[in-house]
Amino acid sequence: MSGRRGRMSILLVIIVALACLTGSCGEGEEATPTTTTLYENAEHGFSIEYPEGWTESAQELGALFALACTEPDGTLSAIVSVDYRTEDVTLADYVTEMKEYMESVPQFELISEGDVTIGEGTAGYEIVGKGDLGTGEVQKFRFVILAHGKQGFVVGAMGETADFDQSEETIDAIVNSFKLLPAYTYVPPTPSAGGTYTSAEYGFSITYPAGWTETTTGQYGEIVDLRSAQGLPEVMVRSWTEETTLDKAASKLKEQFSEHVGDYELLSEANITLDDGTPAYAIVFKGTMEGYLLTCKCVIVIREADVFLMQGFTMPTTWDQDEAVLDEVIYSFHLE
Repeated sequence: MSGRRGRMSILLVIIVALACLTGSCGEGEEATPTTTTLYENAEHGFSIEYPEGWTESAQELGALFALACTEPDGTLSAIVSVDYRTEDVTLADYVTEMKEYMESVPQFELISEGDVTIGEGTAGYEIVGKGDLGTGEVQKFRFVILAHGKQGFVVGAMGETADFDQSEETIDAIVNSFKLLPAYTYVPPTPSAGGTYTSAEYGFSITYPAGWTETTTGQYGEIVDLRSAQGLPEVMVRSWTEETTLDKAASKLKEQFSEHVGDYELLSEANITLDDGTPAYAIVFKGTMEGYLLTCKCVIVIREADVFLMQGFTMPTTWDQDEAVLDEVIYSFHLE
């Protein structure tokens, strides 16, 4: 069983939760809610209650379902993630994956951990800690890990430390309201067959393996984002116009990385040749990006005044096993 999948499941549900936050700070004292809203999902087989007035947000991410419920001032979110596997998952395995993920959380501090029982006698494992969960600031969190057949659950809450501590009764009530329903009807999507992405506009193609998907956001000069079903490893292709050389472009990028990437560490750099013989330049570095410690391989290709950049991302703890598939995708890049 791949630990990478568990780490990315948590990563993605945290992103969903953070998307609900308003960024404002509450200063009121803890108020125990007397009215709650029941959220019940027969498709994924669970229910949970959260205080009336909180904002609810749900998202499907491949074989992952994520729910986030956020208080009005945005300083506290309750989250539920459901991660589907092809085989039954054990609680011990899922806990191991969670702990491996925690190793990559910047400024992680373990406060407590241990066996717990929530809801109607559902056995799980609780981890309470602090760390930068993607906001750029240290937050406090409480995650309860559960396993149910082919489903892996994470139920918990996260938020600013002061507000979190003031809201312990509310958090306890939310977590303990979680219930597993008798059955669920969700059928995970069929993994993609892989293929080749071709851009007639930019004049290139790039191939990705089975199980990977392609998306296009258009942000920051991004042309296409290719990623595995677990979210990482991932390869983004960007392009811009500039009269430059491989060496000059590499120097400029290294300077930008060192200025804008937290804990930046250059691991290697070299002139390389892609599978079709195209000359390129590769830079490998490690650093904190958008709150997450990642290893990145950047490969630069130049055609006249067009500069192309392939950026391959993965967790530092899985770099050794993911580098081969990142190279497979990046080295397939072909100028048409």
